[in-house]
Amino acid sequence: MKPLKRTLPMLVAVIAVASCGGNNRQSTLGDLEYKPKQEQEIEFEKLDHAQVREEYKELLDLFEDKQLKEQIERRIADVYMMESVHTQHQDVEKKSYYLEAIKEYEKILEKYPNSPDNAEVLYQLAKAYDMEGEQEKALRMLTELTSKHPYYPNLAEAWFRVADIHFSNQRYDQAKHAYQQVTQLNTGTLWVNAHYMLGWTHYKQFQYEKSLDSYANVLNTYLAGKESAEGLGKAEKPVVEDTLHSISLSLDKLAGAETIPNVPGLVGRSYVWMLYKKLGDFYLEKELFGEAVNSYRAYIDANPSSQRAPVFHNMVINAHIKGGFPALALEEKALYVKAYGIHSNFNVADEAIRASISTSLREYLEELAKFHHSAAQDYDKKLAELEEKPKGQDKRISVARKDAKASYDSAAAYYKELADTFPNDPNFDSTMYYRAEVLFAGKRYAEALHDYEFVAYTPKGKSAEEQRPDAGYAAIISYQKHIDTYPEAEQNSKAVRQWQEKAVASMLNFAGTFHADERSPSVLTNAAEYLFSLNKYEQAIEVSTALLNKNPNLDNNLKKTAYGIAAHSWFKLENYVEAEASYLNQRALVVQESEEYKVISERLATTIYKNSETIVQTGDKQATIAELLKIKALSPNSTRRVPAQYDAVILLMELKQWDTAIDELLDLKANFSEHELAVEFPRKLALAYERDERWQAASQEYLALNANDPDVEVQREALFAAAMMFEKSAEHEKAIKYFKQYAHRYEQPFDTRMEARYRLALNYETLGEAGKMQYWLRRVIEANRKAGDNKTERSIWLAAWANTKYGDFYAEQFHNTKLTQPLVKSLPKRNAFLEQASASYQQAAESGVLEYVTLSGYKIAKLYQALASDLRTAPPPSNLSGSDIQLYESIIEEQAQPLDQLAIELHEANASRAWDGEFNEWIDKSFVQLRALYPERYAKSEVLVSYGDEIR
Repeated sequence: MKPLKRTLPMLVAVIAVASCGGNNRQSTLGDLEYKPKQEQEIEFEKLDHAQVREEYKELLDLFEDKQLKEQIERRIADVYMMESVHTQHQDVEKKSYYLEAIKEYEKILEKYPNSPDNAEVLYQLAKAYDMEGEQEKALRMLTELTSKHPYYPNLAEAWFRVADIHFSNQRYDQAKHAYQQVTQLNTGTLWVNAHYMLGWTHYKQFQYEKSLDSYANVLNTYLAGKESAEGLGKAEKPVVEDTLHSISLSLDKLAGAETIPNVPGLVGRSYVWMLYKKLGDFYLEKELFGEAVNSYRAYIDANPSSQRAPVFHNMVINAHIKGGFPALALEEKALYVKAYGIHSNFNVADEAIRASISTSLREYLEELAKFHHSAAQDYDKKLAELEEKPKGQDKRISVARKDAKASYDSAAAYYKELADTFPNDPNFDSTMYYRAEVLFAGKRYAEALHDYEFVAYTPKGKSAEEQRPDAGYAAIISYQKHIDTYPEAEQNSKAVRQWQEKAVASMLNFAGTFHADERSPSVLTNAAEYLFSLNKYEQAIEVSTALLNKNPNLDNNLKKTAYGIAAHSWFKLENYVEAEASYLNQRALVVQESEEYKVISERLATTIYKNSETIVQTGDKQATIAELLKIKALSPNSTRRVPAQYDAVILLMELKQWDTAIDELLDLKANFSEHELAVEFPRKLALAYERDERWQAASQEYLALNANDPDVEVQREALFAAAMMFEKSAEHEKAIKYFKQYAHRYEQPFDTRMEARYRLALNYETLGEAGKMQYWLRRVIEANRKAGDNKTERSIWLAAWANTKYGDFYAEQFHNTKLTQPLVKSLPKRNAFLEQASASYQQAAESGVLEYVTLSGYKIAKLYQALASDLRTAPPPSNLSGSDIQLYESIIEEQAQPLDQLAIELHEANASRAWDGEFNEWIDKSFVQLRALYPERYAKSEVLVSYGDEIR
């Protein structure tokens, strides 16, 4: 027998088991009466799982009771199970951890198939199978357990495990049934978990509404009476978070946030805001910004008075910003201000929320004010651009003016609300200054001057310290602007006089407060400057002139200012002569090398230039030239000098005063090569040389343009012009050189290339090089023939001219070839030249150009006349007798007469054009020939009168 200390624990267990089998009913440990007894402490030896099993196995041999043996065998199987769990947790490498436990449990079921205690065996066996990864066997055990042991205490757990196995194997109908069984058996944590998984089961079956009902059960369990998950334990918080996420997935499959009010289990729940937020965050994470905004917005719309509404509104704004929609974010900020600003009815109880709203309002009001301020300035710029060229822009100008006004008004309203909301803000003064600025720009001068004077004279802090003088000065301007809003008939009214008195008071206040300001002397001692700033130019001139005349010892700075005001005023009144005199007087008081001297010189130049514009309108170009060139003398370094000198050149060229124009251009070209107009100087110089017929100088300038001008079109035109200049100066070989360059270099424009070929032919003709001339004649003819759509009236004329030139060449050969005997030898050669000449003339006639149609007809007719005449006058063969000569002459006459007839027909074709109202020298010449060839018809005086009358 084993030592007592190892056997005693087993005996205790066996006694307990035996006590269960002594009666007819199944007893429990609860039936045993507990009688406290002083016992001696016994030290037990610590046993491992194998040793425990051995002890139990020894007990089997000690008892005959079947029920007791069954209980011992169950204990042995349980020890195997405990050992498997222990071994697995110890990370001991083993192929199978639960195989022995499975075998033992299976033996018990086989040995005691009808035992009422098999429920626990089935549960443990299912667990062992599950741990071994044999889920289907585990499911089989759990199914047997749930079907045969409906009163098993852990039946809910068994059903939950059944559901999990079905869910993991995507058997969602079976899983749903099993989870529903759990919800009917348990109200604790397992019940909550079952509803959570039931929600997922519905989701997997596309039953999204039902899934929301299940999830609602979970939230209502953990968040009952709560507004948030704050205070939940570590176990509950993750479940709530997962449930919220799962709800977002289902809502996404339905109508989003609009579905939430339709879920019965969620109605009236204080935590419902978490669903809207979680759904919005869900969409935001997926960058579905519109859906996120809709989710947050849905909460606001459903709960506009909720303390969380401002928080959700900020979520809407941030979603727009994150999505890259700043315009939408700005619109929401405006809605935020409207909903929660000082003019809203929104009540805040929570201090933290009040602070958050205040922070947001501070940021949004400033941003909205600045946005509308900037937008208004942009509209003003657009308006100015439209008004520069107002023709046909009335509607757009009207819209831009309204948009600018609306934006200024909006900016003013936001600056006002910002100031009203935060009266103790450190930037209060600067806010008031900006409001004054937009009020002024929006033409709300009476309001603007109030804010300007506040900033200038009674500020709260230092945020607008630098703007105080500008504010004071702007207040003065605002007074006058407001006064100007009164109609002319009311300018002397009591109301206007009151405003004028306030304006004077403001001006004196300015001078007294900001006496060190550079504007102070002019405000105080020079009313002209004040009046000028108000566009009262006549009064400004009157005051400044009186100041200069009555104060001979006036400080130079004030004198300089007075002359400047007078000059500016005269300029504004477009009396540029007086303005020029005042600027000269002002400049005389300034150091010549100073920056101020340059500024005044620039104004002087502008004044003279404007005066030249006035003069040119009178038509006196010579006086305009003198005025423009005055700038060169009085303000040579001004920006106006070069444009003025160039404008003078243009006028000089219009007056054909080439020498002076060329001198000015040479000056500009030499001294202002970097000016923006510099590219025009050599162009105009070349043209001036050409117009003055200085062909050689012009040709050199055009060649320089061809080489250096930045515009390729100018380069092209210059090359052609240079060739023309060489031609005009009788330098034909150079003309040929550059016409050739042009013809080879530039295929387009087609007409100009044709002109170059034409000029080449002419120049070669002048040099007597007939072969080269004919080469270019062929190029002209061929180019026109192939021109297609590029063919023009000019190219047709040139081709006709070239064909005529070819005809003239063959006609000359015809005339130079005399008829000699025997005619059978000399006549064919002459006929060949006639045919070639006629063919060329005919091609010229086919151009349709009247000049060449009539010329060709006339010249072909003259060729026929010449041949007929030469046939008649050709010497007869020397060996003919008298009678043979007469026969010979009659034969010759028979040959000559058809030629005369052809000539008559050609001349008549020309003459007939006269009856259609067409006339030129070739038609006239044809009439002359017809009078000789056909006198009986064309030599009559009445015919001539009739012809003359027809022409008239």
